[in-house]
Amino acid sequence: MTTVGWDSEIQRLAAVRALRLLDTPREERFDRITRLAQRLLGVPIALVSLVDVDRQWFKSCVGLEGESTPRDVSFCTHAVAAGTLLEVFDATEDPRFADNPHVLGDPYIRFYAGQPIAAPSGHLVGTLCVVDRVPRKLTPAARQDLRDLAAWVELECTVVQAQQWETTRRDFVSMVSHELRTPLTSVSSSLEMILSGDFGELDPDMRPLVQIAARNAERLVRLSTDVLDLQQMRRGQLRLRLDDIAVMDVIESTVAAVAHASLEARVRIEVVCADQAYLRGDADRLVQVLTNLLANAVRVSAAGSRVEVSCELVGQWATIAVRDSGPGVPPERLEAIFEPFVQFDMPVQRTAGSAGLGLAITRGIVEAHGGRITAFPAVGGGSVFEVMLPANGPSDDKPWW
Repeated sequence: MTTVGWDSEIQRLAAVRALRLLDTPREERFDRITRLAQRLLGVPIALVSLVDVDRQWFKSCVGLEGESTPRDVSFCTHAVAAGTLLEVFDATEDPRFADNPHVLGDPYIRFYAGQPIAAPSGHLVGTLCVVDRVPRKLTPAARQDLRDLAAWVELECTVVQAQQWETTRRDFVSMVSHELRTPLTSVSSSLEMILSGDFGELDPDMRPLVQIAARNAERLVRLSTDVLDLQQMRRGQLRLRLDDIAVMDVIESTVAAVAHASLEARVRIEVVCADQAYLRGDADRLVQVLTNLLANAVRVSAAGSRVEVSCELVGQWATIAVRDSGPGVPPERLEAIFEPFVQFDMPVQRTAGSAGLGLAITRGIVEAHGGRITAFPAVGGGSVFEVMLPANGPSDDKPWW
């Protein structure tokens, strides 16, 4: 084999390994294809094989025992080398296979047809093949069926690889966020202590620089925390500490949390709650929800305007609504705003340095409580974000641990 051939084979084997399918358990997504191939083409044996360094390994197999065979006696190796559908009408009459141990002995192969399958990279990694113990020949329609089923195998390989990379990406992002949060928190705390004057007054020329560093460190801590929350939600691992709580207590804690921001923005916050409502939920997480909504409302509202927070208990549902006086969200984007990293071209949002995770996390917390959140235009302008929560808590109420 030439150097080019060796390079090509190394790349092909790398593509096989990149699929991460070798030596994995059988999966229905592939088994249903081999079952269909067996029935559709009327053969006793159908396989999805991957051609490895020294073996062909079966990801799916019907009608044949075993998980692999040596590569040097593999029919599929020839199909991969040919790069196109390989059909052997009678193996006993073909000099390439007449003395093959699988022709002379069990399973006594006579007919073989194998369509190469490509990895997402384009390299041929194996075949979808059908085998019979008697000589035969496929019709043109049957050959097309085999090609179509092989394309289905390729699609499943693409899906598998995408899922694997998505899992790897999430694990990496989660790990990085976790590892960053601790040192960033330390940096942020240290900068705040320096600004407090406990270690002496800063040089007037240095104070603005330290303030900028402190703000950015705090923002990075929030971002790493948001990313971790989002990853937990996607995995269904969001932890809730459930307890009986007063909705008004949650609202008061939230108003206190954004009091400084509302004062700076000169936006008044009004609370309208006629009756005291109680529900079962995680008080800290619900404060996180309302803080996100209220901070956003203050951020988009004009100076001198007001933001209204209302609550009520109707039947078994507690409703909390936050109404802002901002420009409003375009109606066609009212659903999209709850997706991660979605932002709108608003100067206030750019100034805030938002990463677009707040509303996605808010929705995740609300849904973990068994509730729902919606957004709609407010009468007279602005937007309303309405959170509805079951008063009795999530239906699968259980300790978070």
